[in-house]
Formats: sequence, structure tokens, C-alpha cells
Amino acid sequence: MASGKGCKELTTDKAFLQSKGIKFIHKISDGQNDLAMEFIKHVFDLVPGTNAFANPWEPIGLSMLSEFITSRLDEIKLNFGHSKDSCGRLGSETVEFDYTGSFGTLIVEADRLGVASQSNFSTIRSNVCVYKGKWIYELLLGSKGVMQVGWCTSKCKFTEEDGAGDTQCSFAFDGSRVQKWNMKMHSKYGEGWLAGDIISCAIDCDKGIITFLRNGCDMGDAFTGIPIGPGYAYFAAVSLSHNENLRANFGSTPLRYPLEGYYPLQYKPGADAAKACLLFTYLEKLVSLLADVEMDKTSDELMKKQTSFRSQKSTLTILGAHIIGVLAPLLKNSYVVEDCMLKVLLDLSKNHESVNCFLDLFFSLLQEQELKLCMDNLIISLLSNYRFSPMLADFALQKSYLNLLHSLLLHVQTRKYLLKNVLFDRVKFPIFLHVKPPDDKVLSIMIPHVWYCHTSKNEAEESAYEEQLSKDEEYDKRKYEESCDLLRARIQELEEIQINIMKLLLIGDDAAAQNEQSSRQIFQQKFREFLKENIISPHLKIQQFNHCPPLVQLCFFNRLVKALQYHLDHDCSSNLGRNEIYVPCQKFLDEPFDYFDCQRLGGLLSHLKKTCSDENCTVSDTSEIAVDETLIEIVDGLIVLYNSTAHKQLGKMCSLRETFQEYIVALTDVEKKIKICPNELVDVLAELNHACSVFTEKVVEQARHMAWIICVIYSVDKQEDVHWLMLTALRSLEKASTAGQLIRFVPDFYVEACINSYNALTSYFHPIIPYTRLEGHEKSLMQYAIFLSSNFSDHRIVNTDIQDSLIQALACFVCYPQSLRALESMPEENCITMTKALLAPYEGRSWAQTNWILLRLWKGCGFAYRYKHLPHLKPVKSQDHEHTTANLQKPCPSKIFQMYIQMILNLDTDGATKLLDTVLNQLNWAFSEFVSMLQEFHNNAATPSILWINSRQLKICATCFDISVGLLRVLEMIIHLNPDLFLDFSQPNSELLLRRLFQLLTQVLNRVTCKSNIFDIIVASSMPGLDTVDHFPILAAVTGILIQLVIKPNKVSQERAIATIMTEPGFQLGSIEFLLGDSEENSDSDEDTFSFTDYKEVSAEEEQLVEELLSILRGHVSLAPRQDIEEDMLCSICYAHTKTVKFLPCLHQSCRSCITQHLMNKNECFFCKTAITEVVQIDDL
Repeated sequence: MASGKGCKELTTDKAFLQSKGIKFIHKISDGQNDLAMEFIKHVFDLVPGTNAFANPWEPIGLSMLSEFITSRLDEIKLNFGHSKDSCGRLGSETVEFDYTGSFGTLIVEADRLGVASQSNFSTIRSNVCVYKGKWIYELLLGSKGVMQVGWCTSKCKFTEEDGAGDTQCSFAFDGSRVQKWNMKMHSKYGEGWLAGDIISCAIDCDKGIITFLRNGCDMGDAFTGIPIGPGYAYFAAVSLSHNENLRANFGSTPLRYPLEGYYPLQYKPGADAAKACLLFTYLEKLVSLLADVEMDKTSDELMKKQTSFRSQKSTLTILGAHIIGVLAPLLKNSYVVEDCMLKVLLDLSKNHESVNCFLDLFFSLLQEQELKLCMDNLIISLLSNYRFSPMLADFALQKSYLNLLHSLLLHVQTRKYLLKNVLFDRVKFPIFLHVKPPDDKVLSIMIPHVWYCHTSKNEAEESAYEEQLSKDEEYDKRKYEESCDLLRARIQELEEIQINIMKLLLIGDDAAAQNEQSSRQIFQQKFREFLKENIISPHLKIQQFNHCPPLVQLCFFNRLVKALQYHLDHDCSSNLGRNEIYVPCQKFLDEPFDYFDCQRLGGLLSHLKKTCSDENCTVSDTSEIAVDETLIEIVDGLIVLYNSTAHKQLGKMCSLRETFQEYIVALTDVEKKIKICPNELVDVLAELNHACSVFTEKVVEQARHMAWIICVIYSVDKQEDVHWLMLTALRSLEKASTAGQLIRFVPDFYVEACINSYNALTSYFHPIIPYTRLEGHEKSLMQYAIFLSSNFSDHRIVNTDIQDSLIQALACFVCYPQSLRALESMPEENCITMTKALLAPYEGRSWAQTNWILLRLWKGCGFAYRYKHLPHLKPVKSQDHEHTTANLQKPCPSKIFQMYIQMILNLDTDGATKLLDTVLNQLNWAFSEFVSMLQEFHNNAATPSILWINSRQLKICATCFDISVGLLRVLEMIIHLNPDLFLDFSQPNSELLLRRLFQLLTQVLNRVTCKSNIFDIIVASSMPGLDTVDHFPILAAVTGILIQLVIKPNKVSQERAIATIMTEPGFQLGSIEFLLGDSEENSDSDEDTFSFTDYKEVSAEEEQLVEELLSILRGHVSLAPRQDIEEDMLCSICYAHTKTVKFLPCLHQSCRSCITQHLMNKNECFFCKTAITEVVQIDDL
């Protein structure tokens, strides 16, 4: 590779040329060949009389070209003396942040121009100060949080609390709070800033004025009359709160928004820039000729002058060597590269062949170090311009920079060089794939008309609502949709360029030699390093610094998916297209991927390797896969990227939609209040009108933001990307599931990615882009249903977090009619397997979530069990419950799964008995814990020294109540489906189960229906955290069970049930009368009484059933005469029998039956967990 020095010797030292065998120079200088002179004339704009080194009409040959170029550059140098901007400035020629004098913890980039804060408030200043004249510098914002930027003097003493603007001689602007600061005094100033903005900080040291500009727009004088004169010199200073970051441009590159009369802090290399511009002018013309030669477009006149011993291309290359030899030293300066080279390349990018010729010259004629500096500066400048250029409605500037990058990457040598050395090492390449959101001003130009739906409506109501729109509303809606369509089309143009860039990086057949890596292989390695550096692993608990913003990573994910799909479909060596690709499970065992020590489904990798034998860890279908290994590795990396970052960002964007809906609800409420407010209430009307204007402004602003988000984030293409990833991860897990123990080696994030991507499709994109619009959505829904039902109880998955995630996902899945139908449509084998897992005994497993699944399969069939939310609770108005909260979905019971449950209970009576035994045990525990905690809360409330109750305890108490209600509902379902388990006394355990059940029901009824007891007091107090605790849910569940046992069965079974409940010692008929408000306690009270008749959730038919139940029990009251038992003497475990025994040594009391049953499982006190040595009668002590 020739150096700049070598290029110069090529034309000035004839002996050197002859020693290299180059003898044509003498012929040219003698006029024997005038081809080179014709090229020189064209490239250097020579006309007769311009040659100062020969006769006025004598053309220049190669022998005089170097001297000619030098003379032209000397002329430029003479025009630049000492710069006028050097007066009034002290410090180094190179301006940067002085990290030695910083305060707080800062991450400073290698060039000392970029900083990121890692403490509460970090401050750093420049190494140069100014005391006279007008000066300016720019800050390129990487985030939009709290930062104070401006100027300070050397007298300022900063701390981690006091930064720029907090001391006497420091002055700052904060666009996050839209305030200006000095001596901790602040006042409103300027405009709010966004990430990607450029803030210019200008100071006039002659007049004592400080001004700030946002994206070139002057925000006015922020400070006037600042101290100036002897003893005062001002440094650029910035203070950043935690995780905020920015990059300064003190003049090392051209200012984006120069201000007339103001100089950058760093000297402008005027002479070097002028020289480079002249040389690039020559080079641009030479490249145009080279491009014509490559495309065989050279003029006939030049073709006639071509000699047999030298081609046109070689002649032009020699001319290029003269130019680049002088230009190379200048390209070390980033200012020159951005001011000159970037502009030339932008012009050349309109012709890809010209860019190729340009790059060929550079790679042929520059030394390695020269090339490195040049390419580094070029890409850094290109990225900076793309990121911080002003956003126009047509994205013209952004498209021009992306087109240039695309042209650069078309050149194979450049593409590989940039991949290896620049794109991921020197810059954050994914930022090229991000579309920066515009500020409100530009967005108002893009979306001039705004329309929004005033209320949340489902699809069935939408058409009716449209008919009610006024003409103005219809016009606004049409214009709004047209603006959105235009914006979407323009964004798609930009994204198409970005996707094409990614396609170039994934080219796999550009390796020139056998041992040379292709672009795809280089990209895969850099992509893996990118994941390791940017993904914050929850398992490692490591804080990553200077990583790409999440929104940038989401865009990276989307573009990479499209490019990868293209190559999967067009790769000739692959037998799997985009819709068949999966990651073979053997890869997880062979460890070609670095998973950063993440968990596997079977536990720790080190443990799996020890326990998994070679026979169990083999897979038979690897030979069927004929796909480039690199593509599979990229697929795996995409799953990592989506699950760790992209999904979270989708959820974050979804929260903006909820905020938008909240503003709409607030605006609607205010408008209603204005309509009903009397005119005489002038002050109230004024406040309401002011609130209306504020909310209207917010709604209009949010409507435009939503238009942007829908076009950029929640578009059809992005939905398809997430859908493809879900199916790819599902296929990988399905293959692993059939590979025996090998599934245990699968990383846990594969399961998380499946669950998260499905949630994104059904909750984030939907209803903006309905899930049902996806091609093949029914098939994918079925695949996902089979995956959940087959794996939520898989014993090979021992990772507890994944087990919980699978159960929770299935619990949510059964809440929606469409997904429930998918479960019901599974093969019968899968349905039976799932049902058996749900009906396994509640011991040694996570039963609370599976109990929730059974509840959803039953909800809608039980007594008064058709509500979406508890009658005494109202959901938030702005929440779109139709598509979000699973708990608030309309009941959709599954008759099919109830049939499977009934079948399994009938076929496996032993298993059913074990299930019921554990359900009753858990019910006894949950309700006893609930009542005990209520008693504790009540005691604390009566103690003046205890002023508050732990919120965690309140949550546990409410959870115990919810669990109790859920277990009662499951019992209601089981009794409805198979009452013989309790009422057929020919079965060995049915009578015992029935007695235990009635003991628990009696305990619940006595505690809940007793007037002025602890339960009643707590409910009446409306204690925060116990919102779900109320009479209705638990009494409705108990009533449902009693109706199934007493009214529904045949006469024989009915008599058994009645006899058992009436002989239960703790049963009180008043507890049943309480259900209809007929109890004696209710009749004597002036307070509101409970009655099912007051609830619309209870149908008339159900009211009749309760009345029938009460009538039947009243008719059999003579079966069980009993004396009243004081509450203090009731067993605090069952609340049905009197206390008869004490436990030694702790002396707690209960009835003998309860402690006897408890000691069958654990030899410890039910209350304090002390080991029990003996159980004695109370009278014996």
C-alpha cells in the first residue's frame, strides 16, 4: 500500500521512477502522449495562461503536477494569518472536558467530549476559558433528564449537590425543568428539551450576556450583567443527574448552528479546511472520470488518445495518488473530514459507482493508520449528523445520510473494514437504525389536524359511534388519518433504507479467500459483543454504562429481523425459510453461544453437565438442518435482544397510550361538569374552563404523539416481526421438548420470549393493530396453547421463575374467549394431560396459580359468579379492561374442560380424594390465617402506641382472603361436577370429607355473619390494602356450595347433607338467615344490613334458591338441638367445636379433632410452631 510520501516521490524523483520501471513520464513530458495532460486539464480546471511553471500556453504534465498542487495550497496558506478568534481565550488548542477537576462520578469518553453521570449530580468543565469577545459551544443531548449547562469561573466550588448554576459565578440552563439557574435561584426560561437536541451556549464577555439556543432557535438572553473584566474568565460547564449523558462540540467539528459574530472555543482549522476543500474538488472530478471509465462512458476524444501501454484507469489512479498524497495528513483532523470529505461523499452518493471509485482510491493509496483515522472520523461525523440534524417533515436530511452509509457499505472492502473496526467499536451503529422522534413543533406540521375518540369503545360500538360524529369531527378524523398515512409512508421510506443497510451487513458470500471472514460472520461476532455490553442481565446484577438507549435497541431489533428474514429466504444453502427456522437444541449443549451465565430451564449449566449423561443429551434431527450456522446464531441473538430490551420498550410505549386515555377521560369529565354548572357560579366556571383548555392542549399533544408511536412502534410490520420471533422461539422449544433431557439446557429466556411476545401481540399492539389481523394467527394461537399446556407442569423444567411464568401465562390465557377456544381445540390428549396437572393434589407444587386457572374455567357457572369485578369495587375509568387486565375479563366458563374435570374425577376417585383433602387443608389454613391477622389488626388499632400497620401484612391478609374465596369456588365446581365424592357414603372417604367440609363452612359463616365481630368491623373501616375483603364474595361462594349439596342432589343425598350440617356443633341457622337479611341481629340494628337481594349480580332464580335453602334447613332445625357456645371458647382452628385440649409446652388450645388431624402431618403447634410433646385435656391442668 502506497503512502502519501511515496505518492509524491512517484512524480518528482525521475531516478526513483526509472528504478521502478516507470518510463512513461519522460514520454508524457516530451508530449509523446497527451492523455494524462487531458485528464489533468479536466481535473484541475486548467485553461490557457494558468500555468505558472512553464510557458503560458504550455499544458502541465505529470512531472510538474506535484509542484502545481503545492503552489495552489501555498496560495491558500498565505490567505490565512493568525486567526482573529484567538484573542480573549486561554488554554490548550484542543478543547475538551477537564476530567481532573470533575465532581461526582462521571464516565468520560476517550476523546473527552462525551460524558455520562453515574452519581446524583456530577459536574465537569472545559480545559479552556474565555475572558473577552463572543464565544459559543454546542451540547448534543443523549438524554432529556435534569442537566444544568452553561458557564462558570474558576472561583466556583462544586460539590455532588451544587453544580453549574448553583454557585455565585456560574450560570446555567436546564431544559428538563425549563429553568435558568444562578446561585440556586431559578426562574422560568427557554423551552423543554428532548434527547437528540442541540443546545448552544453563547457568552458575550464584552457585554456580560449569556444566551442559549435550542436547535438553532434563540431562546433569548438568559443572563445579563454577569461579572466581567479582570479576574473573570469563563469555562464551559455542565452538571448532570444520574444516568444523563451528552456530548460537547467545542469546535472540533463544524458547529451545527453557528451564531454570527461568535467563535467556537476551539480554533477553526481554516487553512487546512480550505486546502482540503480544494483537493476534494479535484478528487471529485477525478472520481467522476473513474466512474465513467468503469461504466465505459469515456468520451471518444479521450479514447483516441489512449496508448497501448497504459489504461485510462491507471492514468487516473496516478493523478489520484498526487492528490491523496497531499490530502492524507489533513484527514487526521475531524473538522476537515466533516466539513469537506462528508460533503463530497454526499454529492457522490447519488452515484454508487462514484463512491466505489472514491473508496478504491483511498484503500489503495492510504496507509493503514491514515485509513483508520479517516474512516473513524468519517463514520463518527456521519452518525452525528444523522442523529442531530434537524427533523424535517420529509426526513430529507436523514435519508441523505443513510443513503451515503448504504453507498459506503456497498463497497466490500469498506464494509468489512467498518464492521471490524468502526461500526461497533468506535460508534453505536444501532443509532443509524433509529428514527428520532420530532419535537412538538415539527410534529404539529406533520399532523396538522387532530382527532381522538372521546370514550373507550369496543368494536361492536364503533360503527354506532361513527354515525354520531359531527361534520367537523368527521373532517378532523379524515384529515388526521390522511396525515397518519402520509407520515407512515415517509417513515417506511426511511426504514427501507435502514433495512437495506442491514441486508448488506448480513451478506455471507463476500469472502475473497478461504480463510477470510464474510461480512455476516464479522457482524455476528460484533452483534454478540454488543449484546454482552448492552444487555443488563438480571442474573449477573451488573450495571452497564454507555449502552444504547432501549428505543434504539427496539429499532435495531426490527431492522435486523427484516434483514435476517430476507437472507433466510434467499440463502441458497438453506433448506429452511423464515417460517421454518429454529435454533437446534444441540446448540445449547455444545455452547457455541455465550449466554453470560444465564439460567437454564433445568437449573445451573454446571450442574446439568454433571448430571446429564451423553445418552440423554443427543438429538437426532441436526442433520436435517442445512442453514448457515451464523444465521442461526443471529436468530438466537435476536431472541436475547427482544426479551431483554425490545419487549420492555414496547410496554413502555403502551403506557403512553394509557396516559392518552386518562387525559381523554379527564377532559370528558370536565366538559360534562361545564354543561351542568350554573351560570351564576362564575368562579367555578372559570376554573372549569381553564382546566378544559389545559386538558384539551394535553389531549391534542398526546394525539400527535400517538400518531407517531403508531407509525413507528405499533405498525403492522413491527407486529409481524414480534409474531415471527414468537413462532421461531416456539419452534425451538418444541424441538427441544421432543429431545428428552436436552430441553433442560435451553436458556430460560426462550420461554420468557415466547410469553412476552404473545403478551405484546395481544396487549401492546392490540387493539391498535388487532391480533386477529395477523396471517395464521389461529394456528400460532394453537401452537402457543399447546406449548403452555404441555410445559407448565413439565418436571424437566426446574427453574422456579420459569415454572411460575408458565403457570401465570396459562392463567391469563384462559381468561379470554379466543385463547380459551384455542385450548379447547387442542388434541384430546393435550387437554387430558393439562386437566390432570390442574387436579393434582395441592402439595409440593405451586397450587395458587393453578387454582386460579380452575376458577376461570368455572367462573360464570357458580352462584352469583358472573361479575367482572367485585360489586363494591369500581375499576379505573381510563383503563381499557377489554384488552389488558385478565382479572377483569368477562367470565367465559369452559364446558369442555369441565367435562374433562368431571371425567377425571370419576375415573380416579383416589386422586380426587387426595385433591379434596389438600384443598380442605389449604382452605383451613388460609381462612385461619386471615382471621388471625384480622384479630391482630383489630388489637393494634385499639393500642394507641401503634400508629400504623405494615402494608405487607395487609397484603398478606387480603391474599389469604382471596385464596379462601378461590378454594371455596373450586369446591363448588367439584361438587357440581361430581357430588358423589361427598354424598355417596359407599365411597370410603366421602362421609369424612363431607363432615370436614361442613366444619369449614360453618367456621366461615360464623366468622363472617356474626354482627359486630372482627370481620364486620374491619370491613366497615375500609382499611387501605383490604379492598377486596367484603361479605359478598365469600358468602356467595359458601352459598353456592350449600345449594349444590342441599338442593341439587337426589333425595337420599340431600338427607345425608342436611343431617350432616344440622348435626354440626358450630352451625347456626342465623348465619343462613343473614344471607337474606332475615337474622335477628339484623332486625335489631339500624345500620345497613347485608342481603343478596340488594345485589344485581344475584339473579331472581338464585334468590329463590337461597330462600329454598333457608326453608329446608328451618324445617330440619329439630335435628340438632344445641346450646350456645361463647366465641372465646370456640376452637380457633375450625371455629366449629369448643376448645377441649391444650398443647404442651406452649399451652395453646383447640378442639381435639383439629389437633389430631394436624399432628398427622406435623408434630408442631398450629399457632406458634413449637414442637408439641403432649396433648392434654384442659380440665387435667
